[in-house]
Amino acid sequence: MNTKNIWPFIALLALLFAWPVLDRMIAKKFFPDHLAQQARIASATASNKTAAAVAPQVDAGADAMKTVETTLAPATTPAETTTQALFATQAEDEPASTAQEQTATLSNIRAEFSFTSRGAGLNAVVLKEYRRALDKDSGPMVLDFSAQPALSISGIPGLSSAHDFEITTAGDGSSIQFERTTAAGLRFERTVTAGEDYVLHIHDRIVNTSSETHTLSNTVIHTGPMTRESGHKERAGILPLGVDSLSPGGEKVQHWGKNLGKFFTQEMEKGEDEGVARALPLTIETSPRPNAVDWVAAKNKYFVQILTPPENSGDHLIISARRAAAPRELADPTLAPRKMTEVTEVGAAIALAEVSLAPGQALDRESTLYVGPMKYDELKPLSLHRADVMEFGMWAPVGKFLLYILNAIHDKLPPYNYGIAIILLTLIVRTIFWPITHKSTESMKRMSAVTPLVNEIRAKYKENPQKQQQEIMALYKEHKVNPLGGCLPMLIQIPVFIALFVVLRIAIELRFADFLWIKDLSEPENLFPGMLPFGISLNILPLLMALTMYLQMKLSPSAGDPAQQKIMAVMMPGMMLIFLYNFASGLALYWTTQNALMIFQQIMMKKKATPITAPAKTR
Repeated sequence: MNTKNIWPFIALLALLFAWPVLDRMIAKKFFPDHLAQQARIASATASNKTAAAVAPQVDAGADAMKTVETTLAPATTPAETTTQALFATQAEDEPASTAQEQTATLSNIRAEFSFTSRGAGLNAVVLKEYRRALDKDSGPMVLDFSAQPALSISGIPGLSSAHDFEITTAGDGSSIQFERTTAAGLRFERTVTAGEDYVLHIHDRIVNTSSETHTLSNTVIHTGPMTRESGHKERAGILPLGVDSLSPGGEKVQHWGKNLGKFFTQEMEKGEDEGVARALPLTIETSPRPNAVDWVAAKNKYFVQILTPPENSGDHLIISARRAAAPRELADPTLAPRKMTEVTEVGAAIALAEVSLAPGQALDRESTLYVGPMKYDELKPLSLHRADVMEFGMWAPVGKFLLYILNAIHDKLPPYNYGIAIILLTLIVRTIFWPITHKSTESMKRMSAVTPLVNEIRAKYKENPQKQQQEIMALYKEHKVNPLGGCLPMLIQIPVFIALFVVLRIAIELRFADFLWIKDLSEPENLFPGMLPFGISLNILPLLMALTMYLQMKLSPSAGDPAQQKIMAVMMPGMMLIFLYNFASGLALYWTTQNALMIFQQIMMKKKATPITAPAKTR
């Protein structure tokens, strides 16, 4: 690297890793993104009146939380999108049922779905193939939706989770039927069927048994709440919770997770986040078309619910989020809330398009709910881009292919260990790029050889930049040196390395996967917790990563000042060690293996290559 480019490179690298903080503190404050620009906040007066009327019910333990609800609706005129209309679909002021709660379950080889008579909703899901914690005896993973049962309905009086439904289980245990007739004469029938995977098929039928026409204008179907998975630390660039959606006619999934904290911040800046549990009207235009939601997903790092309503019936999306209250707020509720955006729970719902039922008329709706792991092999068979909840990024095709290879190595080669699979996958990638890396290194050697002549030309023509550039290019041509030869081959590899980086960051396959002394490849090693200075834990792989990076840079040819090369060989590994010390061990294993293979390649090239000396001729 040219000595003039070293310090700008270091500055850009530091900016890259500091960007999440700068983006949160500076950029987003002065340059809001298009979602924030689309947001239309209701007036404070209307907000306070509506919020007081529809504040969500919370239990005694919920006073440590604050709640915000965001409605993402199709574009309308201001007169059509009113605060009252938005909240009419989100809450029902109905007394809780005093009848005995009934439960029923559907089960297959992968999951057990527990349903409740309260609202005909899904109370919990037991994922049999995934354990709850690192301890192998911790039992299966359980997604608990008891606070807001998934598939529950609001907006139709008499059919919310405050009411009991009659439950009937099919004789073969393949389906569950719910039935209830409201005081207004609407008979609701729901049949839920579970297949052999994580998808529930729901058939809802509403029959108007009264003598009057009923208009269903505020029907909302909810997902269950998703909370942060315990035992997993947060990482830069990885959102622990999120909500995604897809609109008709679009192929790009909207990921709303990055905006959840900002929604809270916007309201606190307006002084409207005063209640411990309060609904806050926030409308964002997502589509100018009706029927604006194909599906909605609520997720944490490794598990997801994807609710797909009947075709052409989803009118708009509703996001609810909850954040932890600061200790000072709990101690003195009269204090202004601090600008804390740590979201601890998310949920989503789809408001269905308005429909009218004449006397005796029936309405049938088919929907699905996927509740299970955020695993590509499970999501790929689903239509409508639902696999995109995994957020592979711009190099998604490459990432999906690498994930396929990783799983194939693990599934077919003993001892069926993901640590070994990561090493072998890295070896395969490095082998494929061996010729490209070789060409890049040779080009850098030739550049290094002519550097003294380039310096002579720069000194000779320092007063004439145009002549200087002409002479340097003539020198490159004379000695057959391509100034971009060392960079372009490396650029070809970047998509693969970025894609592999993303795959190892999001793959549920690494959750609780062990390797040698590592107990969980999705987490740092955390050896001797808190016993090292400053209370940190020992992570061996990042240390090996920094060491191998240092050795690799020492072996790499340089066209710049040798003194600068020595500084870079120390600074770069040191910076990367600081920034990446708490990497997931699977990522650190990949990076360390890649560095080791690069060192091996450079040693082999040095042994076999003919030495390239500086040209004797000067210009």
